[in-house]
Amino acid sequence: MRDSHRTEVERLLSRAVEEEVRRSGGRTDGGVLLSRARGALDEMAATAAEEYGAYVRALDESDAGSRPLSERLSRGQLGTPALAATVAAAAAFGADLTYGTSAGTALGAGVT
Repeated sequence: MRDSHRTEVERLLSRAVEEEVRRSGGRTDGGVLLSRARGALDEMAATAAEEYGAYVRALDESDAGSRPLSERLSRGQLGTPALAATVAAAAAFGADLTYGTSAGTALGAGVT
């Protein structure tokens, strides 16, 4: 199990044990319960090793295919949408003026 996943599981186990001790009004020994949970965790991880391996491979593939936001929002990527929005705004402005709408209202429609 990856260290980050193991840390998250340990944190969740601790919270679950604390909640169980709270529910029992302190009658349950938290240390014993936590050690049992950790032992059961190791057994579950061993039986689910194949599935966990597939999950980790899928995570790695997903991370390899993602691009940073700066790359996705580069000038080359935004050029065509910006041009289309500008042309649409000019067309809306021009159409409103042609139909006799005031310049202020036509400008508002173009900006929108």
